[in-house]
Amino acid sequence: MLVFLLAAGYFLLLSVSNVAWLRLSGRRRLASGSGLVSVLIPCRNEVENIARCLESLLRQSYDEYEILVLDDRSSDGTWEVIERYAEEHPGRITALRGRPLPTSGWYGKPHAMQQLAERARGEYLLCTDADTTHGPDSVAWAVGNLERMNADCLSGYVRQRIASFGEMIIVPVMYIMSAFFLPLWLIPGSRVSALSFAIGQFILFRREAFDAIGGYASVAERISDDVFVAREVKRAGYRLVFLDLRDQVSCRMYDGYGAAFEGIGKNIFDFFRNRPLFFAAAASVLALFVVLPLLVLPFQLAAADGSARLTLVAIASLLAAWALTLYDRGLPWWSPLLYPLQFVHILYMAWRGFGRVSSGRGVMWKGRVLR
Repeated sequence: MLVFLLAAGYFLLLSVSNVAWLRLSGRRRLASGSGLVSVLIPCRNEVENIARCLESLLRQSYDEYEILVLDDRSSDGTWEVIERYAEEHPGRITALRGRPLPTSGWYGKPHAMQQLAERARGEYLLCTDADTTHGPDSVAWAVGNLERMNADCLSGYVRQRIASFGEMIIVPVMYIMSAFFLPLWLIPGSRVSALSFAIGQFILFRREAFDAIGGYASVAERISDDVFVAREVKRAGYRLVFLDLRDQVSCRMYDGYGAAFEGIGKNIFDFFRNRPLFFAAAASVLALFVVLPLLVLPFQLAAADGSARLTLVAIASLLAAWALTLYDRGLPWWSPLLYPLQFVHILYMAWRGFGRVSSGRGVMWKGRVLR
């Protein structure tokens, strides 16, 4: 049982260090205008979200920016909303119709992002999602901190709006990297591409770095294009930072349990494609050090086993690590108490994704099959 305790202690130290990094690294340094920023927004069936996103971006304190919005073959009226905003704000918003997705070689979002980048004029490219809402300083804050940290790519955690119990079971999975696996504070100083992380809700590039990696063509067949484009930036020798964006941007990623399950599941699927050893290692860590102590403890208590105390301390440390991470992200006080259910879901989605990889079935997202 000592191994449970050691693992839980490591998770707690990692969580504490990552929370400290997120709290201390991003400063309120605003740039009023040090170069044109092109804000790039891909849309596919986002009629419920895109107007709110555009309204928030039209109120930016930054002086020099343009907004390019691409309709990726939507079927719900998204184009009409984009077109209306472009007509009402000429010179600020440009509406683009996406080209048909090639039959092979590209997934939908990277294809849309690459088209947007081709039309962008800025020396900075800010890639964001249609379901985000931006504070008035989001662009200025990002450019200011990119320059302050002498970085070439900036991303971070935005504030997640979670509106249902089903979403609370699934969405916190996105924080598993900083709670149990990745030291965020090592990202800027390390040249190891695996020590990279980005979230597509907000990624700011210097144009030079973006062009050097070939843009989104470098991750054309990646579902988790955000994570892998960050790795390409690092691999090319550029500097990447991951900061706390919750005061600048918010997002409701998914509307309910089903959408959250499929949305997070598609990213797990992508991580495990052609990587069975990585799958085995990640699933084993979660099963052995997160889920197994909960299963072992009742038997230890029933047998009056003295090692139950170590298991209890391990579980308490694990819960503390998870609670610290979720509280820091602004989630409700009770959300960490769901961690047995949350991590069982992670394992189930991992096995489901691996099964779909092995069978060649792929996953469905926004009307497209991703294999």
